[in-house]
Amino acid sequence: MIAAPDFARLSALIAGFAGRRVVVLGDPVLDVYVYGTTHRISREAPVLIVREDARETRLGGAANAAANLAALGASARFVGLIGDDEGADTLAELLQARGIGGEHLLRAPARRTVTKTRILAGGVHTTKQQMIRLDREDTHPPSEADRDNLEAAARAAIAGAEALVVSDYGEGHLSNLYAALARDAAAQGKVVVVDSRFRLDAYRGVTAVTPNAPEAAALLGAAVDAPSEAARGASRLLKELDLKAVLLTRGREGMAIAARDQSTVLLDAHGHKEAVDVTGAGDTVTAAFTLGLTAGGAVIDSAILANCAGGVVVQKLGAVTLSAADLAESARSVDPTSLHEAP
Repeated sequence: MIAAPDFARLSALIAGFAGRRVVVLGDPVLDVYVYGTTHRISREAPVLIVREDARETRLGGAANAAANLAALGASARFVGLIGDDEGADTLAELLQARGIGGEHLLRAPARRTVTKTRILAGGVHTTKQQMIRLDREDTHPPSEADRDNLEAAARAAIAGAEALVVSDYGEGHLSNLYAALARDAAAQGKVVVVDSRFRLDAYRGVTAVTPNAPEAAALLGAAVDAPSEAARGASRLLKELDLKAVLLTRGREGMAIAARDQSTVLLDAHGHKEAVDVTGAGDTVTAAFTLGLTAGGAVIDSAILANCAGGVVVQKLGAVTLSAADLAESARSVDPTSLHEAP
């Protein structure tokens, strides 16, 4: 029998987020948003001319996971490798502005800071829509010295933390190092939650993983679209990766949750099913789920809060965060019938 979601219990769990010491290890990204108004068709080529109206920068990638943790009340520290360029300066300033410890943000002069620039445009009286995204990446593996410095910085930060979030976007050829650090942290009794785009199989033995459906399907070699398939997929990942919990996100279909010593369950998506923008939503889900586990919450309660958090941010444009108060407000409207035994 599944216990129905209880707001008093969820609210108490959210209150326990405050001050939790969490390290984020992963691939930082600087997100740049350029907003403009479509002007006319160019005479040079059959393309729209966009007049730039405004520009803003936000934390992306693993840095967005750290921003979400900080917004929810955690004491977050970030460990990652960046270049030594203007993008790195901006990223460091954004972390500092959110109160995120960035003393382990390591600059590598020979590398470029990953930057993703989105052009959003429309008519004067229309909603701006994304037209194109320009990615500035570094495809070369980091040097041995950079890897050694990153490992040392990560170990120093993890030593004083309660939990570790690994946000592995596969941007910097560092998945094997991240995985080794994650396994060591789990062996030390830390809560270790991993969001890995391409190398989920490298993270055996951590506390939990939070794959989306395509990531899970790619690793399992099996469809996870139908509710029964998603439930079986989450259960397989739990066993094959020797985890304590799996939170498999299914977009508008909700989540599948598997944990040791309990039946796999399905959770309906919270809030509006039609998302405005899913950018960064996985970071938000991972952050809320991690804080729930770190604060001593049950896997299902932590997943419910992650579901609520994701439901809020997908209704906003770009990678955004929400506060603990926002999450508590969202949790008030949890449907008590949204949790189901897996078929």
